[in-house]
Amino acid sequence: MKATKTIGILLVLALIAWGLLSLGGGNKQVASTEPIKIGVVVSQTGVGSYVGEQSLRGLNLAVDSINSAGGINGRKIELIVEDSKAAPATAVTVLKKLTDIDGVKIVIGDSWNSTTEAMVPVANSSKTLLISPVASLDSLSADDYFFRTIPVTNDMIVPLAEFAVKAGIKKVAILRQNTPFGIEHATDFKKAFEQAGGIIVSEESFDLTTTDYRSQITKVKASNPEAIFDLAATGPSTGLLIKQAKDLGVDVKWFGSYGSENGALVKEYGLVIEGLTYPYPYNGQSDDAAVKTFVAAYSQKYDQTPDFVVANSYDALQVVASAIKQVGADDVSKIKSALLGIRDFHGASGVLSLDQNGDVKKPIMIKQIIGGQFVEVE
Repeated sequence: MKATKTIGILLVLALIAWGLLSLGGGNKQVASTEPIKIGVVVSQTGVGSYVGEQSLRGLNLAVDSINSAGGINGRKIELIVEDSKAAPATAVTVLKKLTDIDGVKIVIGDSWNSTTEAMVPVANSSKTLLISPVASLDSLSADDYFFRTIPVTNDMIVPLAEFAVKAGIKKVAILRQNTPFGIEHATDFKKAFEQAGGIIVSEESFDLTTTDYRSQITKVKASNPEAIFDLAATGPSTGLLIKQAKDLGVDVKWFGSYGSENGALVKEYGLVIEGLTYPYPYNGQSDDAAVKTFVAAYSQKYDQTPDFVVANSYDALQVVASAIKQVGADDVSKIKSALLGIRDFHGASGVLSLDQNGDVKKPIMIKQIIGGQFVEVE
């Protein structure tokens, strides 16, 4: 009788232990299969809409690639997209919406410099990992929660200034948007150009949404420049400024930013922008296998050649995916550390590494628009 009672007690204890284990009392954990939500902020409308569209194409292609291969550690990626409208206040609002309401810990964006600048302090405060494919501002270089897949402005502007001097140009005027992008590009160019022996003969600014540049053009024309650095808003605005200058009899060489490689610009202004010279941080003709695979996939889907915005956006998500695969999706500090350890990553934009500030180093080409084509000249 006692033996039977003892067996009964042991059986009850075994059942209780089994129940505790099944409720999570053991060490074994079931891996999550929930999607990994990643926020996206891009300029879908406003002056930056073309860049925003290109960025989304790159991100969506990366999502297709990652999810079709089974996701990250068995979890698919889900993007939550918000429109910054190229407006800093709007960018901050949608970033807070993504973090506070949607609960995302990683945001890719913006596809615009001034909006990204406004987002960085908010991301740092909330410890949200923010990675931009486009924001090149030197001023954003710091050991914080901001990363990027585009080189800093100075890395691109110095080769352009040196090219100008080697081409025999000694006097340059600057026409720029009154934004952090315009101010920083002008400052970096002036410093590098003067160090190489050139002279900045005049500089005029205008609001980002300006469409009549004739007053500023007239002022710089009086300084008799040999070339003008056109820093209007990326895309067709660049062509509009050059057209208005030519209508006023300005006959000079023209320089632009990396945003000059822009399909909408060529489509709208054709021969007006012939010879426009600019720095470019992406070689779509690279022999690197990853670049070739990416270009082929993009061309098949969109029947176009990808630009640096598409490639950088693709890489932004891919390096994040690589970091999450190493350390999981739940601890932002671990993801940050993993990103800082990215070295010789073969991406759509070439082989890249991230330095101690989350900045990327890439070769810079000098290109010109010739016959409607984007041609490497150095």
